[in-house]
Amino acid sequence: MARRNSKTRRWHRTIGLGAGVFALFMVISGMVINHSSDLGLDQNHVSRPFLLSWYGLGEVPDLTSFPVNQRWLSFAGSDLYLDDQHVTAATAGVGAVAFGDWLLVAGIDELLIVDEDGQLIERLAWKQAGADGIELLGQSEHGPVLKSGGRYWLADTELMDWHTIERPEHEPTWSIAADAPGNVNEFIKRQYNGQAISLERFTLDIHSGRIFGSWGTIVYDILALALGFLALSGLVLWGRGRRNGRGNGNGNHSSNNKR
Repeated sequence: MARRNSKTRRWHRTIGLGAGVFALFMVISGMVINHSSDLGLDQNHVSRPFLLSWYGLGEVPDLTSFPVNQRWLSFAGSDLYLDDQHVTAATAGVGAVAFGDWLLVAGIDELLIVDEDGQLIERLAWKQAGADGIELLGQSEHGPVLKSGGRYWLADTELMDWHTIERPEHEPTWSIAADAPGNVNEFIKRQYNGQAISLERFTLDIHSGRIFGSWGTIVYDILALALGFLALSGLVLWGRGRRNGRGNGNGNHSSNNKR
């Protein structure tokens, strides 16, 4: 019996050290999550490069901006921004021009109509017969014009039907990429990288183990089982201690009676 108690105590002590640290961490992170709004974790975002890299984020892959109506339409990776506002996902940017009260934006294989408030009105796939991807988007005296497959294309007034035209006598004013103001670039980079991961989500990911991927949840499950083992082994040791105590007490009483 003494040997079994000793072995159980060693396992209880060894596992207890690691599990105790884990339990303390879970308590602290749980309290932080419960008060995340008070701490402003939902309003602040991860900005450390190594943490962004851990989430698969980092530098904006490509940032291409086009000026139109004193506004900036920017393509960052696979996202479209109007000044400092995210609009929608979009393919590689080709250009942007004004179209009445709207903005016409061209990706390599699609056209997007956006209003002045940055709301996507319509997305039109570029699937004209015999045409390749969109090469250029610009303005002509007859309205928006684009170049695709070495040919010029002009749309109707609703941008629903595009037809080829002869090369215009006057070259269209093509939309050309330019460097957006520094504040616009910085905002897009922050939004593209850091705004995706709030400190609240980061804390939740640590608390649940998800930050370490599928292995993280498995390790957390093992540590949770270790806590369960501690509770069970503690009860076993406590029960054995009570039985041994009663046994020792009965033995002493009998010895005294014999005397």
